[in-house]
Amino acid sequence: MLNSNNNWQRPSQVRYALIMLSFLLQQFSFADDYKGFELINDKQESFINFRLINNLIVVPVKINNKMELNLVLDTGGRSVILFGNHFKRKFELLPKEIVLNGYGRNRHKTARLSLDNQVEFGDALGKGISILIANDKYFFPYNDEVVIHGIIGYQVFSRFAVTIDYKQEVITLTEPGYYLPPSGYKSMELTLKDTKPYIKLDYGITPDNSANGFFHIDTGSSRNVILFMKDDTNYFKGVKKLRCEVGKGINGSIAGYKDVNNLLELKNLAVRTDYHMLKREFSSSEINNAEGSIGSGLWKEFTIVLDYVNQMFYYRKVT
Repeated sequence: MLNSNNNWQRPSQVRYALIMLSFLLQQFSFADDYKGFELINDKQESFINFRLINNLIVVPVKINNKMELNLVLDTGGRSVILFGNHFKRKFELLPKEIVLNGYGRNRHKTARLSLDNQVEFGDALGKGISILIANDKYFFPYNDEVVIHGIIGYQVFSRFAVTIDYKQEVITLTEPGYYLPPSGYKSMELTLKDTKPYIKLDYGITPDNSANGFFHIDTGSSRNVILFMKDDTNYFKGVKKLRCEVGKGINGSIAGYKDVNNLLELKNLAVRTDYHMLKREFSSSEINNAEGSIGSGLWKEFTIVLDYVNQMFYYRKVT
């Protein structure tokens, strides 16, 4: 992802809003000295089938020509992360452990770092890729369909125009120089901050409390929308809130609230949807006045395109 210099700039029926995949590595920035991902076989475009599991985009990858794994495609994931101690036997690891700062009720988890790996994703080949190995084998809930091993994000999104067709369950990676904005799609500017994509939207619970602000496009969240509760605002005054588990973070479950009476209107997207609330702090590397995040629970009703290179977002509601 291109960094912006702007200062503002669910096993069970439980839906796990893995929102903290977006916050896992706020304190760590690994400057990979690598070529990164590129399309091979003389392709300018690659089509990759995925599975939408609990509203998470699960994609097949191959690591170091031998490990075939399933990873969540997450716009908030700075590095590739694999969950489970058994992976440590399969990589050359740096000796020092790294503390993963993320949300959750438990203590901070640690991880080990492996450098210079090869990752295949469709016709995209990534060389010199850094991979973090975290301890929690059961970070993702068990699913009868497929085992989820980890996440992948920034290293893919920063290199290609990425089209996510939720209905057809197909991802398209396009070389930015060959990408043409699709007809019939609406567009808006994409703001990039600390490897995360944001769009600016008009929103409101009622006509009397309409507002405007930045929302993180969070494909690593299974929720529809999460609004951030801030100490300096009365925006949620009078809202009847039900305390609940908003999601699961790197350090365990995350407590928050659900509005039991109102729907949230996102005017630019022409949708009204249920939403959750989360009180959280912001790091200095984030857009610290962001209003919330929009997850795949909502985006699955759309086809979306994230073009980090040209800092544009395209979307079309699928009926």
